[in-house]
Amino acid sequence: MQIVLDTNTKKWMQSKGKPVAVKTISVNACCAPPVQELMTHLGKPKDVQNYKEIKIDDLSVYVEKNLSNNEKMTLKLTGIGIFKMISAKLG
Repeated sequence: MQIVLDTNTKKWMQSKGKPVAVKTISVNACCAPPVQELMTHLGKPKDVQNYKEIKIDDLSVYVEKNLSNNEKMTLKLTGIGIFKMISAKLG
């Protein structure tokens, strides 16, 4: 799996000094088909055995094993001020 980070995202992750974990969550609604979204979390996941660790320079990204077969994932810094977070997108 290839993980793409821009410079701002990489600098922010380095400043936090923690890995990023990426997993899927399923959203079910009464009137629509279920949707799967990607969710990121700052820090090492508790259930590490369900994740694959991918190193990018001095950074670690933990990707849920069912996602690690995809070819490319883009991580991007979003938000402003103290509300910044990493978003993930496949493709």
